[in-house]
Amino acid sequence: MRTTLFLGPGFGALRGFVERLPERFAAGPCGEVLHAGRNTVAAFAVGDERLVVKRYERCGVWRGIVYGLFRRSKARRAYEHAVRLRALGIGTPEPVAWVECRRRGLLRDAYSVTRRSDRRPLSRAAEAYPDPGAAEVLDAFARFAARLHEAGVCHDDFNHGNILWDRDPATGDCRFELIDINRMRFFRRPLSARRSMVSLRRLSCPPEAFLYLLDRYARHRGRSVEETLLGGLLLRLLFVRRKRFKRRLRERHRALRAKK
Repeated sequence: MRTTLFLGPGFGALRGFVERLPERFAAGPCGEVLHAGRNTVAAFAVGDERLVVKRYERCGVWRGIVYGLFRRSKARRAYEHAVRLRALGIGTPEPVAWVECRRRGLLRDAYSVTRRSDRRPLSRAAEAYPDPGAAEVLDAFARFAARLHEAGVCHDDFNHGNILWDRDPATGDCRFELIDINRMRFFRRPLSARRSMVSLRRLSCPPEAFLYLLDRYARHRGRSVEETLLGGLLLRLLFVRRKRFKRRLRERHRALRAKK
């Protein structure tokens, strides 16, 4: 299997650690496992560095062809998107490296490495709404989302689990970071009203918090609150119904397979 590795500037001392990632993950669970599912996310301490490694789901034949010949891997896109976001002044954990493993030219495994963030998921603040402290955080996030969209950045998996936040110890202001950024697009113009709502519909927060976010987002972008609420709610409802339909299909498929 052929391995391609890219290390960011200033991380040469981590080459040995990054080179051994395929071997470590092949041997079984390693590091502090933060998430285990289709993708595996684990934290490591290497000297003074605190790192997070994401191993993407192994590619089958078809996806191996697509990512091996026609598209950049998810790991490489995550690294390059992080570089672009930070250049725009948008928070995301510092990218360290990406690794691709190919067999006969087809992509098999991919890994992305970033510095570990101590910030917490936005979901906790959303669940605490309408607590005044939570409302302040959501208002600050609405301002952040408006700035993101004005910069032409569209995160295609824009949910609360992929948004981290904390407060600046000097000013008390809320600061935000984006993670899981391999699915992201950059446009030359600010996002249209519809594209913005399509992005925001994935925010899986309680209805009251979602309405508050839409209201504050519209005001920060200078748009009609009524039109934003109507468009955002409609797209959110359609998105939720589609997710439920897909879940029922998967459950039915599993039930049919279990009967065979």
